[in-house]
Amino acid sequence: MVSVGDIVARRAARDELERAERMRRAWAAYMGDMPKPLRVRPGEYDDNVQVNFARVIVDKGVSFLFGGGVAMRVDGSPKAAAWLDRVWEASRKATLLHRLAVNGGVCGHAFLKIARDGASGLPRLIVLDPMTVSVRWRPDDWEEIVEYRLQWHGVDPASGRPRAYRQLITRHGDRAWDITDQVSEGDDPRWMTIRVDRWPYRRPPIVACQNLPAPNEYWGHSDLEDDVLGVCRSLNFVLSNAVRIVRLHAHPRLWGVGFTPRDLPTEPGDVTVLPDSASALHLLETRSGLGSSLELYARLRDALHEMARIPDPLVSGAPSARLSGVALRMLHQPLIEKTQTKRLLYGEMLADLGSLLLEVGGFGAGHTVTIEWPAVTPTDPYEEARTAALLRDLGADADQLLRRFDLTTSRGETPCPASSI
Repeated sequence: MVSVGDIVARRAARDELERAERMRRAWAAYMGDMPKPLRVRPGEYDDNVQVNFARVIVDKGVSFLFGGGVAMRVDGSPKAAAWLDRVWEASRKATLLHRLAVNGGVCGHAFLKIARDGASGLPRLIVLDPMTVSVRWRPDDWEEIVEYRLQWHGVDPASGRPRAYRQLITRHGDRAWDITDQVSEGDDPRWMTIRVDRWPYRRPPIVACQNLPAPNEYWGHSDLEDDVLGVCRSLNFVLSNAVRIVRLHAHPRLWGVGFTPRDLPTEPGDVTVLPDSASALHLLETRSGLGSSLELYARLRDALHEMARIPDPLVSGAPSARLSGVALRMLHQPLIEKTQTKRLLYGEMLADLGSLLLEVGGFGAGHTVTIEWPAVTPTDPYEEARTAALLRDLGADADQLLRRFDLTTSRGETPCPASSI
């Protein structure tokens, strides 16, 4: 008889495998490695078309989230803010945040780890691969984490032999965490502990957040869920079939009956005369054009942009169409809403990270860290300048106008002391 414990363990293992497989499919799509829609026999021409819509979706979301930068304000402590700036600078803040958001966009969850072995003596921030992370939480509260497990494979630099590496970050009471480093040699299933450290803080050295909210569970939604990838595959299928049709029928082929190829003149200016009345000469051509295929492609592309909440770049980037500020906001509204949701999730994680870094740096616990984001709404500078000039003529204060239209940032000024990330 199967016990309840065995059933729970099997379901947990199955969930881990399914999640890893979803992440693998999403990474493959992001890297442009999707299944070819058309079968190609050896020696045949390959008509398959691979358009990487998945990377466009993720990269556009990353640019809207972190492309304009983000600032971190520390309450009443210029010294702490300056120290936090040094930590972010040592960790190459801009590229680190972009890598973090790409991991979140592809896998659905983003992880940052604090390491205390920085060469400059400062804490070092590491972006973790979500595929290497397993998380355990309390059975009655998935927000209460009790263990992080990091596991990956590599090659021992000394022996050159393959190794499995594992790091367990386990809660130790209510005020600390144990960090256990382990290795497994070759095919040996046993784990050997090589080091155990104590993290003497209430919060673990890992901060994480969902990329997009998934209620009632720990892991979040990615930008490349299976429904989005399914439409991407369909788009490649339609384009590949269109390419094959063009290749086969772009130059109609002659066919005939009642004669041999030698009976047909091939020199320029020759008149084709068939041998007898039973002979016939025809053109092999397609019965219909590509209109239906192109229409299907356009409908599928519209569906993809609606599902991914990314505006069609052919519209938003068209140089010939000058769009007003209202039109730009309406066009980008789905992406703006998506970005604002991500700002809530990533912003909470960065605020917790900043507070924990200050505690690790010896500034004490309880610092309030506030995340400040730039304007996310696309604007028309010409329209904003006209509006500002009109308001100035009506008596509006110049400094208020600069702050309202976010012109202080563009002039290099900072409206308030903040630690920039």
